[in-house]
Amino acid sequence: MLRLAECVLTFPETIKVHPEMGSVFHGAVMERIKADSAELYHHMTLRPYSQAVYWDAERRLPVWRLGFLTDEAYERIFQPISSCHSLHLKQKGIDVQLGKFTIIKETDYEKLAKQYIRQETAPGGAVWHIRTVMSFKKDGRYVILPDIRLIYQSLLQRWNTFSPETRLEEDSLLDQLTNHCQLTRYQLRSQTFSVNGSTIYGCSGQMHYRFFGFDMLKRIQGILTAFAPYAGVGVKTALGMGSVNTTID
Repeated sequence: MLRLAECVLTFPETIKVHPEMGSVFHGAVMERIKADSAELYHHMTLRPYSQAVYWDAERRLPVWRLGFLTDEAYERIFQPISSCHSLHLKQKGIDVQLGKFTIIKETDYEKLAKQYIRQETAPGGAVWHIRTVMSFKKDGRYVILPDIRLIYQSLLQRWNTFSPETRLEEDSLLDQLTNHCQLTRYQLRSQTFSVNGSTIYGCSGQMHYRFFGFDMLKRIQGILTAFAPYAGVGVKTALGMGSVNTTID
């Protein structure tokens, strides 16, 4: 199953909310869950969850978002965390109050794929809202701008790693997706994200994409775009980076 959960956060008055707190929240989560679970995820290159702290401008509230790509991750992480009323952030020396968690989206890989394969008209494009700093790594270096090839590569890796049955592994699929998706508008700003004393450069903001090419290719673009909020995109998605919302046309 794919699940996306959120809760409202209440910080001490002297604390300013910042997306970089995602890495601190991740540390607090690892301390709360069972030791064998924390050890398991520590050694994973791709983790079956994402999480991020962000400021919801519409509600004017700080929000904690958790995305789960497997039932096991949901059971190991969300079930113990969702029963907590507060979370102690050791690095900050503070306690943060947790509101009631809400599952805002829930589906499974097969249902998500069928939704876009079976709908009457293939999607024509999408709008991406990057909520927390998005960055990528290529040839050992960080890539600041959200290159569409790196976006799809990130999503395909996570989909094909954690989907129990439905795979998106056709030959040259990544090339086809990249060549048939056009950036039409954007409003981006460069930002940094600090993790364990290291600074990662990336960006946040909004992007508009147009899908073209043959019908099934546009449907796969729709599937991956809908998958993105659960998975996060790019590097350090478990530590608070690459959280996105997407709207598919």
